[in-house]
Amino acid sequence: IVPAATDVRRGGPLYAKKKAPPAKKKVQVKLLKYVEGIGSIGEVVMVAPAFFENKLKRSGSGVLISDEDVQKETSEKEAKAKAQLELATDLKAKIEEINLVITKKVGKEGHLFGAVNKKTVFDELKTKFPKGALGGKQVKITEFKDEGGNTLSGDIKEIGEFSASISLLKDVSADFKISVKEDS
Repeated sequence: IVPAATDVRRGGPLYAKKKAPPAKKKVQVKLLKYVEGIGSIGEVVMVAPAFFENKLKRSGSGVLISDEDVQKETSEKEAKAKAQLELATDLKAKIEEINLVITKKVGKEGHLFGAVNKKTVFDELKTKFPKGALGGKQVKITEFKDEGGNTLSGDIKEIGEFSASISLLKDVSADFKISVKEDS
């Protein structure tokens, strides 16, 4: 009788190690809804096939997406961002040439009745451009400065020359002049 082969380190018989089952590949999914713990609308995430089938597909929260589709979407986003940047820089050049004149009723010592706020200036500025040119959530007036270059804490409350900054995109802003004059 031949003795069974033994593992010298453990003192037991040698057996062939079982291979772990092959890991399932994850699938690429574009989310159509916000899914807690996974991501937001429009994000492309990698999830297990079972999670996609059981949760995302059934609830209509995601669709399978290929690498080619992802590349196509990113190139479209980049082209759109580039076009927006070009439009914003053109608009910036036009805005910086403007000297906006606003007339208001004035009381004693040059104080305005009411004030010239950011919305008033923005609405007046909109009239100088075609409809929709200054549309968008990110377009807003960020600050007013007086003649000395000091930032005003609130609205314009006196007659005089001022400047304002308007944010057109995340990294594009323009400065323009505002003249507040007495209404005759």
